[in-house]
Amino acid sequence: MKTKIATGIVILAVIALISGVTLLAFAAPGETDDPVITITYLNEVFKEQVMKDVKSLEQELTQKFDARISALESQLKADQGGAATPAPGSADSFSVVTLRNGQSITCSVGTEIMLRIGTASGFGTEPALVNYTDGATLSSGSALKVNNMYLVTLEGNGIKATSDTVRILIRGAYKAP
Repeated sequence: MKTKIATGIVILAVIALISGVTLLAFAAPGETDDPVITITYLNEVFKEQVMKDVKSLEQELTQKFDARISALESQLKADQGGAATPAPGSADSFSVVTLRNGQSITCSVGTEIMLRIGTASGFGTEPALVNYTDGATLSSGSALKVNNMYLVTLEGNGIKATSDTVRILIRGAYKAP
């Protein structure tokens, strides 16, 4: 009798062991019952989804950034009365500006001016301009010399055209007529 009970227990243990092994063999990895993540899943599914999400976010942020830059440029032009003049210190090249007799340009500190054609005079708080070609200062009302480089050192100083056609090269921030 004891051998029958022992044999029954051994048979039950073998059945339980076989059942457990069978369940483990047929369980698919990565399911909710078995949350194993494989390297293949990471490389082929997860990585591609993350990269797709990053590209989408990058495009969205780029569009928002471009729209904001355009809005700020429009606002800057509107604040300057529609004249598209560079901000102080940001211009890398000179702009050509044509003035008529009596028209003037008011400049920010650091703006550079070179008279190319015609006659003009400086105006503003003394000294009106600094001629760094000659190393001299220009008083308000004094005439500029052709092909000399002038620097505005006080906010609001500038030049006034005194002939019919005046052409200047200018680099920096200014308000034109």
